[in-house]
Amino acid sequence: MGATLGNWRVAWVCVVLLFAYATAVGRAAGEYRTFDVELLKIEFDSEWAMRTAPGYLPVRVDITNLGGARVIEIVGEGTRFFRSSRAMTGGSTEVSQSVRLARGDRVRLTIPVPIFGTNENIRFEIRENGKTLERLNYTGFQGASAPGDASALIVADRASATGAMMGGWLRSVGGAAGSMPPMDFMLPPSRLPTNWLGYTSLRAVVLGPTEWQQLGDAQKNALLTWTACGGDLVFADGDLHTLLPDTTTPAPPAGDGVVRAYFFGRIHRPTSASITASGLAPFLANAQRLQDSNLALPANTARDWGTIAARGFRLPIPGVDGIPARAYVSILLLFSVIIGPANYWFLRRHRQRVLLVLTAPLISAVFIALLAGYVVAGEGFGVRGRIASFTMLDQVRNQAVTRSSMSLYAAGMTPFGGLRVPRDVAVFPIGREGTGTSERLVLDLTEAQRFSAGVIQARSPTNVEQIAFRSARERLTFTREGSRTTVVNGLGATIAALVYREGDGIQSLADSLPPGGKATLRAGVPGATDIVPASLPLSSRFVHLVRHQPAGSYLAVLDRSPFVEPGVAGVAERGSFHLVLGWPGGQP
Repeated sequence: MGATLGNWRVAWVCVVLLFAYATAVGRAAGEYRTFDVELLKIEFDSEWAMRTAPGYLPVRVDITNLGGARVIEIVGEGTRFFRSSRAMTGGSTEVSQSVRLARGDRVRLTIPVPIFGTNENIRFEIRENGKTLERLNYTGFQGASAPGDASALIVADRASATGAMMGGWLRSVGGAAGSMPPMDFMLPPSRLPTNWLGYTSLRAVVLGPTEWQQLGDAQKNALLTWTACGGDLVFADGDLHTLLPDTTTPAPPAGDGVVRAYFFGRIHRPTSASITASGLAPFLANAQRLQDSNLALPANTARDWGTIAARGFRLPIPGVDGIPARAYVSILLLFSVIIGPANYWFLRRHRQRVLLVLTAPLISAVFIALLAGYVVAGEGFGVRGRIASFTMLDQVRNQAVTRSSMSLYAAGMTPFGGLRVPRDVAVFPIGREGTGTSERLVLDLTEAQRFSAGVIQARSPTNVEQIAFRSARERLTFTREGSRTTVVNGLGATIAALVYREGDGIQSLADSLPPGGKATLRAGVPGATDIVPASLPLSSRFVHLVRHQPAGSYLAVLDRSPFVEPGVAGVAERGSFHLVLGWPGGQP
């Protein structure tokens, strides 16, 4: 009966989502409302792509407080479903953020809500002191789309001439223009998010110079950060120096069609006439072929996305053989026999059956202590992990972008507070099956992204993909001393291997170099397998970079990475691999 009700619930939700999708022709999914409640004036905007890749939904909120000092809470609750070849599984989501308001305050913020299921639906509430002030409608998304099937955002006001022209660029579902709803959606510049995480659920962002100038600084930074993390930014009829005033590249003509690499991402500058003539679909298909699939956004573009190795770990951790289920079952079976038949037989034989009320809790306490002692003695209380990360560091801009895959194992108990990372770090829980976590996900965004449930649990494999962009003062300093080149390690970690390419010359480090250390480089370069261990899972991400190292850059292998945010304090790394591609003279 329970299974039947569960199947009906899944079917009902899917029907609702499909109905919402079919009736929202030409519109984004979500809700855009302005309302007044309890001396609060609130503009709430959750309109976003209908077809999303694994990523985030950016909920934009503008709150003006006309009353006294107060704390309100914005809460989103919803369900998500994962479809696989075997079955459909489900999970739930609870996301919250508290906002402190003084009298007369006006606060504008973007709340990044994780969305990574095949289907997602979520409803938001505004609460104060446990009381619900306002409920908003459910928002449904068709999630986990393949990268080419995810929606693109066109930034333009529909009422403008640019909006009228770009409205004809919207791709249709299935490629049949007019017969199906648009795959893409359009928003005016004023409604763009100020947090880059929301763009991770999109295929691309398209805008022109006029729309760029209408964005605020926070909105511009969010777009450029998303591009640096692997996004495709299409700047139609645009000038590169408008986006990147600090670039040293000579000013090219606006819309010259040249594609510019920007960290992991790409900046495309076609003319609007060329997109109108060919269509946006073939343009984006060609742009996808230019990406490095291991580093591009959406995150599921990576060829190894969702792959799971032995025992549920994406990166098998040396010394962790998985959950000792056989030992746990043996202890529980022994406990069942002793507390039940053996205990009863012993007391009956001695005519003391009344003592069951004492012996049962005593035996339980002994076995709890035994089980806890076994866990502590065998595994301890720490968190072990294995991380494979790649960082691109521009030492002129003092900026770095990092993409990392990590597997974590919490032995004795779930880490206090769960997984905690900064608000501007993209987190993608892969789960034990490679399709995302089906556990109840609880996320508090008040001060950081604190996943208190649903991502990391005791004695269970945790697999997470992360992307982060930040200011970086770490650097290597190279100096020519006659015919020799010396290097000073300012990366904050021990360098296990280093290859420096200057012009046609290639030099490398003979031995490891500790933080702050100085060494002389030698001519020649080790082989790719000497830098990237052949036994490393996900090694294909790195071998290509080693074999095609750009001129004017260095590749450094670190024993640990200051650019990675594991989300848990004191992780004991085993078998990790951290590679940095640095540009002493800036990314060309």
